[in-house]
Amino acid sequence: MAPPADRTARPRQIRLGVAALALATATTLTGCGGLPAGAAHGRAGNTMPADGQYSLIQEPQDTYAPITALIDSAAKSVRMTMYLLADPAIEKALIDAHRQRGVATTVVLDRAFHGQRANQAAYDALRAGGVNVARAPAGTIVHEKALVIDDKTAVVSTGNLDAHYYATARDAAVVTTVPTQVAAIAATIDADYAQAAAGQLSRAVDAAGLVWSPAARAVFVRAISGARRSVDITTEEFKDRAAAAAVSQAARRGVACRIVLNADAAATAAVSDVEHAGCVVHTFATKPGGLYVHEKALVIDGFSVLIGSHNLSTMSLTENRELSLRIDAGDAPNVVAAVRAQFDADFAAGSAPTGGP
Repeated sequence: MAPPADRTARPRQIRLGVAALALATATTLTGCGGLPAGAAHGRAGNTMPADGQYSLIQEPQDTYAPITALIDSAAKSVRMTMYLLADPAIEKALIDAHRQRGVATTVVLDRAFHGQRANQAAYDALRAGGVNVARAPAGTIVHEKALVIDDKTAVVSTGNLDAHYYATARDAAVVTTVPTQVAAIAATIDADYAQAAAGQLSRAVDAAGLVWSPAARAVFVRAISGARRSVDITTEEFKDRAAAAAVSQAARRGVACRIVLNADAAATAAVSDVEHAGCVVHTFATKPGGLYVHEKALVIDGFSVLIGSHNLSTMSLTENRELSLRIDAGDAPNVVAAVRAQFDADFAAGSAPTGGP
């Protein structure tokens, strides 16, 4: 992972529910006169896909109103771990939850690399507002992007809460109400907050469907190695040689492999390796107002999705604090289909950096 390139992310008491999240999204889109800039590369329509215990927020087209709505809905507790927080509306929602409704509000912000500087304004505002806010240890990049509301609902996101990039960053967030997943994320945030003063990160609490770094590389490699028909990857960074080897091996045994990333991230040995093995790479030029690929999603055989904060870099998979969610079409067919459709749209809109197909 290369932190300087990390741009961003972009949902009455929870159970807020999928319908209410969709309503918040539709209201915001109506109020702002349509889709944000960059959404021309997005999926058709603004309806948030949902399946029982999962729903998908797709950025930039869904906006960040669903995230604010979730915080505004909290009646008992809000927990957040965030790599980068620079959104006055989100900060106000967190402060209002604490001050106006007496909601127990806990926030852990990254401090490593440029995190202390980037998060300083948010840290100061939250602290002045009485929110329980802590800086994560300086020795580990906390690239996780997670939110838990009332111990009932969790959000696992690919993007940061930095309003400057909302209109142009391709990102996504999965909302889960699976009790074991929500409880594990909440417990990890609580433990990280409690140990922050001692300069330590807790050991992440595991649960089925959650993928934590620093132990994520094996999960990603195993998922790729198990592909039978297709591997589709959207990532901001592709540098990890173990992941590249798994993708290359899959391509050589006839698995269709497609990758979407930013043009300025394509000149790596890992990308070159998978291209030579037969993967097709499409990119987006990094330019003002253009779509910036910040989403991190791995789709295997059109059925299984790994989505969250993990880039395919060695630091992201083996060193940082990261969190992704694994879901499949058996549990969340509409969400998986939407992730696939977004990938297809972005792949079609991107270009081949080396003149290939």
